[in-house]
Amino acid sequence: MAGVLQNMKPAGFIRAAPKAQPVGLPEENWSFEVPEGHRLQGIKIEHGDRIKTLSFTTEHNGALSFSNVFGRWEGGETVSMVTLDSDEEIVGVKVSLGLRGRSTYVSSLSFETNKTTHGPFGGPDDRMYSLPWDKGSLVGFYGTASDWAGGIGAIGVYLKAHEEIMMIGPWGRPYNLQTRWSFQLQGNQHLDTITIFVSGNAISQLTFNSSEKVSAQSGVTIAENVVLDVDEELIGIDGTFDTLPTRQTVISSITFKTNKKFHGPFGNVKGTPFGVEWDAGSFAGFYGFHSLSFDGIGVYLKATN
Repeated sequence: MAGVLQNMKPAGFIRAAPKAQPVGLPEENWSFEVPEGHRLQGIKIEHGDRIKTLSFTTEHNGALSFSNVFGRWEGGETVSMVTLDSDEEIVGVKVSLGLRGRSTYVSSLSFETNKTTHGPFGGPDDRMYSLPWDKGSLVGFYGTASDWAGGIGAIGVYLKAHEEIMMIGPWGRPYNLQTRWSFQLQGNQHLDTITIFVSGNAISQLTFNSSEKVSAQSGVTIAENVVLDVDEELIGIDGTFDTLPTRQTVISSITFKTNKKFHGPFGNVKGTPFGVEWDAGSFAGFYGFHSLSFDGIGVYLKATN
């Protein structure tokens, strides 16, 4: 193994990962933080049927600095370079995960910037999980790597919030950006209940900390209620969004992950998958879009120590 470091989260940052948080033995964890005052200039990816190694280049006043190589010593069959323009920055990643025994590995990886998409690199990318964020938020990357996984086992990102909280997402395809809704926890408020309304093959509405029951305009609605324990908190969501014959995009299913268990899935698991996990204590609320249908959802996260 090369460049494997103890996974330490930079203080005051947010950790988020597509689908699931990287969890490995101490010797399998790796972490890279862009030094203060530097900008991320390039990423080197060695890959074959999966992502074998990752390494990063930063720039400061014209001088380049190079990170350790994270992953397997022997690398991959193909070496790809991502070189970012001076005004280009990464605003999202897309990841496809494979499974070997009980261990995951990153089979495909793309980097989305404010200008273009670099990738996908690696092997099969038929079920990619996207993780978009605000421009100017990326601070670094972390994950796991092992010989058993054959390279990079999982990957996440370090993000900084420009204000007290930041937005991750959204997933789906908002029909009208003016139909945005928002729910934020205030102070030490605890998320106690989530009510999920399912109409037909899609989620029609969500309410939080409320016993209100509202019927969807499209007809019969099934209401499912999630009640969280006082010591239970959200650490992730995943689901799917789908396109109807009318070309409307809908959130077709959703699952809520807490520090205790999974709640869901609710709705019809069909379409493009999405998923994100974060550290306990980071959750600050949800936002989304609801025009002709429930067509987009994202999360508010805050930094933890």
